Amino acid sequence: MLNYLQAAVKGMVNIMMLGKIIDFMELNQMVEKGDSIVIGVSGGADSICLLYVLSEISKEYSLGLRVVHVNHQLRGEEANEDQEFVRLTCEKLGVDFHSFSYDVKKISQSNKISEEEAGRKVRYQSFLEICLKYKCNKIATAHNKNDNAETFLFNLFRGSGIKGLSGIDSSLKLKRINKEVTIIRPLLCVTRREIEAFLHTRDIPYRIDSTNLTDNYSRNKIRNNVLTYATKEINNNTIEHISRAANHLKEIALFIEETTERSYKKVVSQREDGFLFNIEDILKENIVIQKAIIRKIFEQLGGRLKDVEAVHIQQVLDLYDKPVGKRIDLPYGMVALKEYEAIKFYCESQIQKQVDYEATCIKIDGPGVYYLPGDNNYLEVNIFSAVKNITIPKNSCIKWFDYDKIEIAVEVRTRRTGDYIQINNSGGRKKLKDYFIDRKIPREKRSKTLLVADGNHIMWILGKGDRISEKYKISESTVRILSMRLINAEDNEDARKY
Repeated sequence: MLNYLQAAVKGMVNIMMLGKIIDFMELNQMVEKGDSIVIGVSGGADSICLLYVLSEISKEYSLGLRVVHVNHQLRGEEANEDQEFVRLTCEKLGVDFHSFSYDVKKISQSNKISEEEAGRKVRYQSFLEICLKYKCNKIATAHNKNDNAETFLFNLFRGSGIKGLSGIDSSLKLKRINKEVTIIRPLLCVTRREIEAFLHTRDIPYRIDSTNLTDNYSRNKIRNNVLTYATKEINNNTIEHISRAANHLKEIALFIEETTERSYKKVVSQREDGFLFNIEDILKENIVIQKAIIRKIFEQLGGRLKDVEAVHIQQVLDLYDKPVGKRIDLPYGMVALKEYEAIKFYCESQIQKQVDYEATCIKIDGPGVYYLPGDNNYLEVNIFSAVKNITIPKNSCIKWFDYDKIEIAVEVRTRRTGDYIQINNSGGRKKLKDYFIDRKIPREKRSKTLLVADGNHIMWILGKGDRISEKYKISESTVRILSMRLINAEDNEDARKY
């Protein structure tokens, strides 16, 4: 009778556990008939459980399974025994087995990253290699509720935002070499205790990684000390509660992400050399969305967020009220710069690659077409006699000047000390620096703005609309006209021949 009850209990554990995992997989659309799946198997309880579950449902779903085992070369003979154990298990289940071996300690040292990070990188590298080789479309990893709780606490202690506290994704799409691969985590719905009970009732052996019992790694300290203490001394359902909280935060993170995407498109402008938003525009958004927009800019500009912390986002928020020209140096060579009514983001390396305008000085010694550096523009110059009642063009790219009022020589250059522009008919002048300040031209753009100059007298500020010096304007007494036409080579057929 006792044996019968024990068998019945085991059967119930198996059915409930398997049903729970299958329901979770179907709810999150993890598998479809005909999927070809790479399974990461270390030999521990979690990955062995995953292997048996997927093997059991493989016929019903017509799944193609391949196991990848990665030897990190950190535990000597013990690691080799793990590899052989996984190989024999795959042989027993009739699943294709692939093994890789990496010196993770050496990789960690040469790349200046932790052994945990180096191990993760080589594992996914191996998974993807088999995916590409055998045209597999999914990778299954054995993350469970305990891993989710550990990740939550690990990110909390590191100061992560809501995204980092939302735990591990049940599925994640990766794009590699024109191929999309989906990572699935079927065991995120069960705890490690449930996994070990499932294996025990089936008499399924598994390996125990001795390094998991030490406190050599941050996650081990959280697992062996923080979570163990919390479960025993505070609440027996600590793992469940943390996992549930992470799922709630995931829903909030998704809402913020969707809202941020809409606001980002309204607020942020992408420029050739970076990104920019108007301070007045972003202040209309909730502070949560402001921070998310800034994080998105960091990700777009820097390509990653690993070293971006809350303090960096706060520095940008504080920049709103700082003086014009104030800058903040950020991770990955990024810079946030306060302009008059905006914050500009760029990478220092990109700015250094731009054309050096400082040395620009082009002598205009007569009619012709002159190439202007930087924006692929040309300046077409002509001189002709004035006639009565001539119509002066209003096109911002064409300017006429009284040729006989030129005192020194005409040249196109960048600014110099002593430059000025005449602002009225009575001879009133304004320093070029003051003009730039009045027009709220960003400081870093002032030295790159091209000018048509007669000595220190600025005749025309290129790219600034209709602003030319009052001195050179056409009048009834004008005899000869100097015509200048700004042409963009990319947009104008006339310039392409030059």
